[in-house]
Amino acid sequence: RYIQDKVSNTLVSRQAIDEKCINPFMVINELESGLSHHSLLNDEDTKKRYKELLSLVREEYEDIIKGEVQRAISADEDAVKRLCTNYVENVRAYTQHEKVRNKYTGKDEEPDERLMRSIEEKIDIPVSRKDDFRQEIMNYIGALALDGKKFEYLTNARLHKALELKLFEDQRDTIKLKNVVSGVVDDETQAKIDVVKQRLIKSFGYNETSATDVLNYVASIFARGDTKQED
Repeated sequence: RYIQDKVSNTLVSRQAIDEKCINPFMVINELESGLSHHSLLNDEDTKKRYKELLSLVREEYEDIIKGEVQRAISADEDAVKRLCTNYVENVRAYTQHEKVRNKYTGKDEEPDERLMRSIEEKIDIPVSRKDDFRQEIMNYIGALALDGKKFEYLTNARLHKALELKLFEDQRDTIKLKNVVSGVVDDETQAKIDVVKQRLIKSFGYNETSATDVLNYVASIFARGDTKQED
């Protein structure tokens, strides 16, 4: 009954009326604010426990929306494919002790260790395991070839995750999430932000208002994280 009442309060709140929608944070805040003066909750330890549970829910929801924004930012399939091709070419050269032809200069170069590690680190592959992981990738590609199948990054869950995380890291910088928080956004960046919003709407069921809100909120999380790292 308590939860029903609080959800009802959220639905008729000024914010809900103005924005014509509600979000989980509004419900969580309403649930938490009502604990202090609930007639059936006199025990402070019980109130504290419920507040701790709501804090846990809030943290888990933050993880969910961070993941959704991350996937929306890194959802450029062509970019993921290009990154995958580049990674596999370097891994093949590395495992076969060969060099990679630079398509721009035409010169043969050593495999790009920085690129390979920047991807592998996203799924916690330690330096001591990098050779094994790279060989596993090549063995997997070879096994597919024997069956007449072509390697696709989507068929390898770990590599897929690593590629998306790497692309997100790269794209996050170009979208300039910090600037989303400050409101100082140039036309080019705004166009990229609008693409991310449309992906949130199409793939995760947001509307225009909620997509804007969640992107702003996640941007503020990353901005705080960046600040901490700089400190």
